[in-house]
Amino acid sequence: METMDRLAPLQIDPAEGAARREFLTEPVGKLIVRHGSPAVISMAFQALYQIVDGIMVGRSLGPEAMASVNVLYPLVALVAGLAVMIGTGGNARTAILLGEGDHRSASRVLGTILVLGFLLGIVGAVITAALTPQLLAFLGVGQVLSGYVRDYLLGLLPFFWGMILVFILEQSVRNDGKAALASLVMAGSALVNIFLDYLFLFVLDFGIIGAAWATGISQTGAALVFFGYFLVKTLRGTPGLSLGRPVRDARTLITICRNGASELLNSLSGGVTTFLFNRVLLSFLGALGVAAFTVVQYPVMLGVMVVLGLGSGVQPVFSYNHGAGEVLRVRRALEITLVVSFLVGVLLWFSLGAPARMIAGVFLPGHGEAQRVAAEAASFFRWVALCMPLGIIASVYFTAREEAGKSLVIALARGLVLPVAGILLLPLWLGVPGIWLTPVIAEVVACVIALGLIKSSGEGGSCRNGAVQA
Repeated sequence: METMDRLAPLQIDPAEGAARREFLTEPVGKLIVRHGSPAVISMAFQALYQIVDGIMVGRSLGPEAMASVNVLYPLVALVAGLAVMIGTGGNARTAILLGEGDHRSASRVLGTILVLGFLLGIVGAVITAALTPQLLAFLGVGQVLSGYVRDYLLGLLPFFWGMILVFILEQSVRNDGKAALASLVMAGSALVNIFLDYLFLFVLDFGIIGAAWATGISQTGAALVFFGYFLVKTLRGTPGLSLGRPVRDARTLITICRNGASELLNSLSGGVTTFLFNRVLLSFLGALGVAAFTVVQYPVMLGVMVVLGLGSGVQPVFSYNHGAGEVLRVRRALEITLVVSFLVGVLLWFSLGAPARMIAGVFLPGHGEAQRVAAEAASFFRWVALCMPLGIIASVYFTAREEAGKSLVIALARGLVLPVAGILLLPLWLGVPGIWLTPVIAEVVACVIALGLIKSSGEGGSCRNGAVQA
């Protein structure tokens, strides 16, 4: 019963903003539907454009071009991981401050993470451009893939700053209670990306660099729309979250980085494991093996994005109520979110069964061997789908409560320690099946760890450490 979620009605001053009043007084189930649904739709659109991007690249340029996008992921993951750390850690701190009623400090944190994100994008692009030959050598790409990888990377570099800011600002808009607006902008960005993919690849025949430009232009455009939203609010003096003067207090910066440490590790771990998977696949199966692995990753990515969207939508519910000391509402939100995310995992499990060969045919028509390998990989990866949602939601939950240590443990287990150990050892023992079995074992063990941490966790009221100093 929703009436059990609060010991006593919480009184909210109307002057403190509609978002805080909503997150702390509306029924938890209603909040999850209102904020989780738009976030899920937004992430689904983002996954859709990446899937369509993969289909267009595979059909227009072949499996080598598709493989090159996956080979490049470890490098992108480094910059993306820093962006995720800043964005997730900063937005969790912002939402908790808003839950405590400290709008001024929350706005200053927003200003801080925007400056950090923009600088990261510019510096990261310059360094990457200068070191491109060395980076390609490190990734181990052969002569066939090197041209595709180089062109795709150089196409993304001018848009690094926009791709970082769109991640930060989308969640900031959700923290301001505008979930529908955030989802609408991201859905529009995905549709623009699909249109530009078709234009650049099939009409103008730009090659793989056209796919990179489509991604960069669409995401940078969305970032500018979000920035405009906060700029207008700031100029008008509208209540709620706005652009504030960046913080120069080291304690706040440390809190932001600590909060986002697990998400940074998740991204870096994804880069490390993808690098190792690619190297092992290239040695066992060649470029077709990497292409097949990439095809299987697309439906898995769709499930991951949906669960991440759910977590993104529910994060303000966790953080606001944690900041206000609403213990029972936080627990209720976690219970509902876990159930919904598991149902998503079940749907993904079914999609990676019999339909897997057909899905591979859509991406790589006429490449029967790649389709066969993709179907084999899917028969293993489908079991990842049942455990993966718990690890993702648990990480979001602990980050939203600023329990960085627990979130970090989950990230280490499912993203780095177990996958790396598996990919280095299991293929030597089992051959190719050992490659596919690695993520299954990693997710199962991480699921057990996450359950133990959730069971042992408790709410301790408002979390005020790391408050912004004037």
